[in-house]
Amino acid sequence: MENRVNSNEVFIEETFNASIESVFSAWTDPEKLMQWYAPDGCTIYFKKLEIETGGQFHSCISNPAYGDCWCIGEYKEVKPNTRIVFTLINADENGDPINPVDIGMDPDWPGETLVTVMLSEENGKTKLQLRQTVSQQLATKTGAYPSWLQMLNKMQTVLHQN
Repeated sequence: MENRVNSNEVFIEETFNASIESVFSAWTDPEKLMQWYAPDGCTIYFKKLEIETGGQFHSCISNPAYGDCWCIGEYKEVKPNTRIVFTLINADENGDPINPVDIGMDPDWPGETLVTVMLSEENGKTKLQLRQTVSQQLATKTGAYPSWLQMLNKMQTVLHQN
């Protein structure tokens, strides 16, 4: 896994031994997404999930140690087998945005971040590049960065089961 560090963003690059269609499907098929889109030991539940440009979602990641973390967001772009761009906003169970500090998060954590997932084919494998508009240092400190790594690792497993 290669990391090019830009202090203003999270950047993760990973190669999957799977077709670009399979990797895209792991992000856009709700059944597959629920199998991997939560860190180790956690589960995810969607109250709303519309994976299309302009579509919205409302999710909850349940962590046995820390409780529930609700998020809302909007898919800014869903381009088949190429890219997925969405916002991530801390929210409550009703889908109302909340200040991250109010739920015990780091005071520097932004209320909204933008996640960009780019896919490209390389020698029959799929290269995924993920960027999130928050500093990698802060994301590492808060656990967001290791969570992405765990989730992408789980996605590798899901892809090899199908």
